[in-house]
Amino acid sequence: MPKQPAPSLMGRALRYLSRREHSQQELRKKLLPFAESEQELADLLLKLEKQGWLSNERFAEGLARRKSDRYGSLKIVDELKQNGIDPETISRLKHQLKDSDAQRAWELWDRKFSTIAEDQKERAKQIRYLVSKGFPLDIVSKIISGRYSPPEGLDS
Repeated sequence: MPKQPAPSLMGRALRYLSRREHSQQELRKKLLPFAESEQELADLLLKLEKQGWLSNERFAEGLARRKSDRYGSLKIVDELKQNGIDPETISRLKHQLKDSDAQRAWELWDRKFSTIAEDQKERAKQIRYLVSKGFPLDIVSKIISGRYSPPEGLDS
């Protein structure tokens, strides 16, 4: 069986992007071992961006949407920073996520625990869980203590 030639750098990039959105930083890291030079890779990334195949904005919005059911704004913003998303986009998404943090934290808490903890050990467990998911401590403490109630029609 004849050996097939290795895919071009553009082919590899399009294969990665056809599976899911990538940030420019993430795609650069994946393609770097296959590029002949930094300049070749930089030119390719610029070309992909101009053609609409690569978009940090689209990647950031998709990541925020995918993760918002399970994680709070703090964790999502941290992941966006790790992926090299620009501060303006992060700030805009952070504002949108913060607006719904309390509701999303309550829904996650309700799915996992659904009852207000009676003893300190269980309360600490619930707090650790929600904080580890990236929700702000002030919101978590309101939920755990029963001082937060979801908007009408959303409680179970």
